[in-house]
Amino acid sequence: MEITALLFKNPIVIITLLVILTTKLFPPKNINSLYGYRTANSMKNKVNWDFAQKYSTNLFLLLLTFLLFVQVIAYTIYGSTTFTECSIFAGLVLCIAIVLYQTERKLKHNQFKHDE
Repeated sequence: MEITALLFKNPIVIITLLVILTTKLFPPKNINSLYGYRTANSMKNKVNWDFAQKYSTNLFLLLLTFLLFVQVIAYTIYGSTTFTECSIFAGLVLCIAIVLYQTERKLKHNQFKHDE
């Protein structure tokens, strides 16, 4: 089966990448509870909010691009198997965890400089 067909058979990485690209192109300007990177630290003040939106989006784009590359390689080598599908899903969960951990760490590290 062609790689493109396999990617669209399991489009979770592509869909997530498109959502993050939309967030990059149209970032939330004000603190809100609907759209953007929303945690207690990111919503403390406008400086944290702006930083968290930019940092998390850029990190997510980097990680998802890498995961898409891994997905293509996995499909090329193994095809569409349960192992491949579960690995891609696990990779996506790992990307989310990395973004959360790194963004929160950066927010806490920079908090004393921008506390309002």
